[in-house]
Amino acid sequence: MDLIKKEAKVSLYLDTRRPKEDGIYPVKLRVYYGKAKMFDTGMSLSEKDFEKSYLSQKPKTEYQQLKISFMAIEARANEVIKELKKFSFEKFEKQLFRTKSNINNVIDHYDRYIYQLEKDERIGTASSYRCSITSILSFSNEGRKKPITHIPFEKINPEFLNKYEKWMVRNDNSKTTVGIYLRALRAIFNKAMENSDIDQEIYPFKAYKIPTGKNVKKALEAPELKALYTAEVTDPFIEKARDFWFFSYQCNGMNFRDITELKFKNIHDTYFSFLRYKTINTTKEDPTPIVVPLTSYVKDIIKKYGNKKVKPNDYVFPVFQSSMSAKERHRANQNFIRFVNQHMKRLVEQLELSINLGTMVARHSFTTKVTRTMGLEFAQEALGH
Repeated sequence: MDLIKKEAKVSLYLDTRRPKEDGIYPVKLRVYYGKAKMFDTGMSLSEKDFEKSYLSQKPKTEYQQLKISFMAIEARANEVIKELKKFSFEKFEKQLFRTKSNINNVIDHYDRYIYQLEKDERIGTASSYRCSITSILSFSNEGRKKPITHIPFEKINPEFLNKYEKWMVRNDNSKTTVGIYLRALRAIFNKAMENSDIDQEIYPFKAYKIPTGKNVKKALEAPELKALYTAEVTDPFIEKARDFWFFSYQCNGMNFRDITELKFKNIHDTYFSFLRYKTINTTKEDPTPIVVPLTSYVKDIIKKYGNKKVKPNDYVFPVFQSSMSAKERHRANQNFIRFVNQHMKRLVEQLELSINLGTMVARHSFTTKVTRTMGLEFAQEALGH
């Protein structure tokens, strides 16, 4: 029988197997999920008091508070069960016994959300949140001999955030990086408020404005694209980097993670289609597939660098292997992007062009071109926005 389909059931149980010296017994939380497991509630009662409080439908006045306390324990247990996407006793116990200190600890909230992101295979987002809390801890620990393990939410006020921003800039971090880290912190605050773990009154982002970077996204114009595309290249690494850069450009500014995720089942007679990896786990409604025509250039790149088709679920390009974990795929994708960026920089230097040519420039160049020629609505559809 498939236990996953069952619902965990909770009740309170007076464990009369081992009476204490004063003749009372421990009250246990009994959870049944294929098997029963007991959890200590920290309360002890006589059999008479347990019967007249928990087991009574209408307890007398002197037992009513006990009944309320027991109901609160059951309610908390059922709340935890609902929060768990897939029940296990280990996860249930860890969530049930979060202390008040944990609930008011920013670090703990980061750790729990990063764990969930990694579980959902959103490794890039998890990495971003880890960088955020690591930076905040570095700031908070500066000058301390013993590292702190607890940051209460109320400590992070506008004054704290202003000092953190100045510290980041003083340590050669851009406003863009500050913004990325603090938007992650703001999301942690929002999640804590949604779960009623903290009071909305301590929310600091009404008084403090997160800085935004002023990086200019430069799109390449036709002469620059032509110079790159037609340049004589003898180095196979530069050739490969350029091929994939223009593959991204011609495939609707396709993100490089989507290129590495592309499978043979996505390819049809005259086009291929895909769902953006970035939005698969974040879009509540069914996302619309992005459709890309199979031009001669696209076909040539697939033929030149692609795997030999064996099964529909095989990856088109040999960046990922089916046996890789989510973390290994993330690392392989980052290495692939680093390879393209490194060798496109060499091509720029070879041509003596004063342009930045990272992988995202291909996407932005496509966006700019199609917006000018076809309009914003068409561009958004092509990009999957």
